[in-house]
Amino acid sequence: MKISSWQLFWMFTTLEISMSIWLTVSPTIEIARQDAWISLTVAGMIGLVITLILIRVSQRHASHTLVEFAPKLFGKWIGKLIGALYIIVWFSVSADILRIFCLFIKQFLFHDTPIWIIAALMVAAMVYINYAGSVEAIARFSEMAGPLLLTGILITFGLNLSNLHPSLLFPVYADSGVLSIMKGSFVNASFLGESMMIMMLTPFIANSQKMLKPTLLAICIPSIIAVITAIMVIMTFGTNIGSTLIFPYFGMVRFINYLEFIQNMDVWIMFIWIFSVFVKLAIYLFINSYGTAQLIGVKNWRAIIWIAAAIIFTISLVPANLFGLLDYAKFIWIIYIFPIFIVGLPVLMLLLSLIRGKTVAH
Repeated sequence: MKISSWQLFWMFTTLEISMSIWLTVSPTIEIARQDAWISLTVAGMIGLVITLILIRVSQRHASHTLVEFAPKLFGKWIGKLIGALYIIVWFSVSADILRIFCLFIKQFLFHDTPIWIIAALMVAAMVYINYAGSVEAIARFSEMAGPLLLTGILITFGLNLSNLHPSLLFPVYADSGVLSIMKGSFVNASFLGESMMIMMLTPFIANSQKMLKPTLLAICIPSIIAVITAIMVIMTFGTNIGSTLIFPYFGMVRFINYLEFIQNMDVWIMFIWIFSVFVKLAIYLFINSYGTAQLIGVKNWRAIIWIAAAIIFTISLVPANLFGLLDYAKFIWIIYIFPIFIVGLPVLMLLLSLIRGKTVAH
């Protein structure tokens, strides 16, 4: 199972875009108001630094996954515990992504279809691509989905130009200040921190020493798109409405209408967005299955796919009225997972690796 560094680029570009412009723009506007684009620029810089640290950790243990090299750094039991905690995090976030995806599809496409049917169809596709082709098949699929997604987004940006009101972006900085801008940046920065899955994927990269440029570029492009999205959402709806929309980019796309001829762009965008979410969930299923198999000592990791898929499917069906749509991101991901698992532990791993000089042979 080997993928190229540029296949990794398309995988990361696709998965980072899939949720960031859908879910991080409105919370950022709510915090930083018309300076949300500045917050998202800062978030991109934070994301690049975090990803650089994650890449350096992974390159120093290029032939091992996180589950394998954590015990070498922290000792057997602490290392296994850290590996298990990461897998729990990945199970929880993948279930939350699946849940948000299903609620979105139900709201905008299939109003009378039960959530569990939508979830089951997506899980079935995730299981199939992992069982039949593993990470290689996901990488090839992302090479198709990634360019489609970028093209679709750029076209909608162009078509929305006539709806923009530049005056809604002003005044710059005066109404927010440094604290609000920094606070707003943590939302998107935490989403960009999903690059932590590189610690599970590095052994499958054909030349891991050449993955720095493609991976950082895969963080940079979604960051730029998020900045442009925020600017366009604010100039289209203003900060009051823009901050209340759960899916502001999608709302902006539905606003496009040229002479009653070019309209309903949302259907096309939704179609290619489904592809991108599929890539993201398929990668999560892979690292959950492979990591769990390594953790419990099962040689045939494909045997774990069914169990991992069942767990993700079950958790995703938690009734929506128990938790708000973005509660996981707001109260768990940003507050706990981001500082501990995306920033804290990788920095500690890099320091320990440098101090002990434990560079595992390729």
